[in-house]
Amino acid sequence: MDDPAFGIWAMIAFWASAVGGIAIAISWARSRGGNPVSRDQLARSLKRRLEAGEIGQEEYEKKLAGLTKDHPR
Repeated sequence: MDDPAFGIWAMIAFWASAVGGIAIAISWARSRGGNPVSRDQLARSLKRRLEAGEIGQEEYEKKLAGLTKDHPR
């Protein structure tokens, strides 16, 4: 193992696996996409915020309409 070429190849293998692992992780994260929360949960959250006075009726209706447009279920 005193061969200098071994160190170069080991370094190349290390960095290739590190960069490859990061690329695979990013690809996996992008493929998951979408919103993990259902439309019903988002609508209930908006309703709760309206009732708590965090948002007004106009903002509630605007967000609910956008939610329906984004999630046509």
